[in-house]
Amino acid sequence: MVKDYLGNNKKEMNMKRISYYTKLLVGAVMMLSVVSCNDFINVQPSGQEDEEQQFSSIRGFRNAMYGAYGSMATSDLYGGNLGFGFVDQLGQMFGYDNSSETSYFVGQYDYMRSDVRSIVDAIWTKQYQAISYVNNIIDQTEKAKFEHAELPLMRGECYGLRAFMHFDLARLYCTDYTRSDANTLGLPYATEFNLKNRTRYTLQATFNLILKDLNQADSLLIDDNDVTYDNNFVRDYSKGRVILFNKFAVKATKARVYYAMGNYTEAAKYAREVINATQNFKLNTSTSLDSVMRFPANKEMIFGVYAADRSTTIRSTFLRSTGYGSFVEGRRDLRSLYEVDQFTALSSDLRYTSFFRENTSGSASSFSFIRLIQNDAEATRGALKGFVLISLPEMYYILSESLYDTNQTEAISLLNQVRKSRGLGDVDAAKVATRTLFEQEMMRERMREFPGMGQTFYALKHYNRSFTDFRNIDTYQPSDAIFNLPWPDRENEYGDQAVHNE
Repeated sequence: MVKDYLGNNKKEMNMKRISYYTKLLVGAVMMLSVVSCNDFINVQPSGQEDEEQQFSSIRGFRNAMYGAYGSMATSDLYGGNLGFGFVDQLGQMFGYDNSSETSYFVGQYDYMRSDVRSIVDAIWTKQYQAISYVNNIIDQTEKAKFEHAELPLMRGECYGLRAFMHFDLARLYCTDYTRSDANTLGLPYATEFNLKNRTRYTLQATFNLILKDLNQADSLLIDDNDVTYDNNFVRDYSKGRVILFNKFAVKATKARVYYAMGNYTEAAKYAREVINATQNFKLNTSTSLDSVMRFPANKEMIFGVYAADRSTTIRSTFLRSTGYGSFVEGRRDLRSLYEVDQFTALSSDLRYTSFFRENTSGSASSFSFIRLIQNDAEATRGALKGFVLISLPEMYYILSESLYDTNQTEAISLLNQVRKSRGLGDVDAAKVATRTLFEQEMMRERMREFPGMGQTFYALKHYNRSFTDFRNIDTYQPSDAIFNLPWPDRENEYGDQAVHNE
């Protein structure tokens, strides 16, 4: 791991008291900029609080939690590269066709190129940094010198976040679980506020630890039922918890993990629990996607994070339409992907026009991505407040695919429910007549639903089939060289070099 974040300085590593707030200041300030008008956080920027003082009150714990979420929302992680940025370019949802741009080489999976490798290394480093924050909060909640109803909630959130972030690291840097064996290398699993000494595990042990953390979170959040979005940003930490790692975010992550493991029985169980929580979640039923296409995605967001400072970046990245190769464009086969030629008065995919805008210049055309920011005016007024990290349609997809072999009728019905919520009629029966065909259609459905959410690359890796680049020109064959990102070189300098199994 990069030394800047390892605390390689001996004095730093041995301090009994650390300025924890300082380490979270960037995230906390970002959060403050979002909601200061509502006095949601009201952080005092002292920057000098030591650990004991920081965690002497519930307000200090709240500030630490907001800071941890803020660290996740930065451009290196879910507010950029793990969302609409790097990972979606790996998933061939967007790209540059200009060899002067780093994104050009990202789309070609040139991980050894220095500018690409710096992104790969930064994701690893910043993710473990964010994990270290939640590890410290877990520790502090356990030894707090006072009792408060929010402390178990915070501890549950942190166990869930630790699992959530390790899982995404595994999806990026490790072999797909379904193609692994008992000796396949997993991750260094971080359980302490110590970035230097981490134990490496096999992939199977890594997933066991992820599930162990999720089970712990589940038990701590058993009564966490107010999973709604509260635009008033009230101080009550127990309310409006869809922006925190809530009870159903835990269950949804379990569904993701079990699905990734090929354990369809358990994946179906947890996906169904989320779908059945109708008091909190429901699919879109209007003739427009305006209310659900982005954060807070009215009733479709299961978990999301604030990030109010991304609007300008997204505008400059996606809304330029000055010509070939001048901006990050959407896939060039979008008309085919969304089956535009088959649209009728009663069946047309609302996602096509809600997520993308076609730019035509002569005989050439390109697609601007407008799901997150549609125009300059929206960017100026900061219309985007955050990012959806887990959404309800994904639970329908997981449940549908998990049931296909045992209950094909219900499986197809679940897919059709999502299609209906997007303005489409039922899927053509011929496209889902076999498991292979069904998975092909499900891959296309995920590509239609998830642009900007960083999920398509994981689907490509899971299905392990050939795929075309965003230009719809080159075809890539599945391989570990594409799907497994390289670990930072300096990672080998730290921690236990032995690989452990539980």
